[in-house]
Amino acid sequence: MPALLIVCGFFLLVLGWLWVALAARKLPIARFLLALLAAPVTLIVRRRGYARLPRLLILVGLILILAGVALLQREQPDRFHQLLAGEWATPANSGIGIDGVLMGQPFRPDRVLWRSNELVFEEGPPERIRRALAIRFAAANELLVSRTIERLPGDTGPWPELLLQWHTGALSEPGLLRVTDDYTLSLDFVPLPGQSTRVQLRLHLPTTPATLLSGEATLASSPAWLVGLQESVATPAAPVIKPPANKQSSEVPARSQWQDVSILAVLDESQFFTGQQVRLTTHAGRTYEGRLKTISADRRIVLAQSSGANQVDYHFRPADVLKLQVLYR
Repeated sequence: MPALLIVCGFFLLVLGWLWVALAARKLPIARFLLALLAAPVTLIVRRRGYARLPRLLILVGLILILAGVALLQREQPDRFHQLLAGEWATPANSGIGIDGVLMGQPFRPDRVLWRSNELVFEEGPPERIRRALAIRFAAANELLVSRTIERLPGDTGPWPELLLQWHTGALSEPGLLRVTDDYTLSLDFVPLPGQSTRVQLRLHLPTTPATLLSGEATLASSPAWLVGLQESVATPAAPVIKPPANKQSSEVPARSQWQDVSILAVLDESQFFTGQQVRLTTHAGRTYEGRLKTISADRRIVLAQSSGANQVDYHFRPADVLKLQVLYR
């Protein structure tokens, strides 16, 4: 819509300009040159013999151009900034793999970096950042002992602080929002060959306007805490001398393995886990084991247990679940 108003305005402006110049060709040379070189100025000149209808077209064209520019500044402030800076061509922004909405505005960061104790996503050139998200672990260092970090509203314990920055227009102050808890976060750091690390992110803030981000990006270098975590895992443990097993025990097949899974993954992609054997541990320290029946309409985990000839269904809120494991055979 803004582009249509601006294009129509320019068309009427050019048409009225040519019309005024043609109509003024019989006037004195000074008035003709004014109409030819600066036709919009004739709008404020009265009783000089200039035609009224073409000047009206110029006026309508200018009004449409100004309306289109104002609408562009309100609906697409980033594009308006580019036009003011002389960047007429729209730059291609393929992003880094993270996209979504940040405070109601489309957010596709161009860079991801680990800075001090923060994971930072930035959109726009480094000298003029348009939008940014920083996940700060200064008050939640104890979470940096695992590659996977998950937070759900109502969880106890430390929370990373979120810092959101955005611009709403050329003439308005940039927005700033700090969030300390009660949001949904799933963050996974996956080391890659070399020094790089893949970051998988899901973030949802219960704020208005909406903030919802997801996707994955690659850090050029791994954070120091993740390198230390990898080294501690790679350090071989002291060998344990086991008594020799008899032939019969060595032929027993390996038992099935319990594997930790993300609570958010079960909620969002329940079709991959429905019907599987699940072990669930609550914050109260109780453990339940049964078959994952479904995810209810109010986002509760439904666990089915056999009790003789009957079946008992247990409903759990995600905020009450400490750990979730699936039995892989």
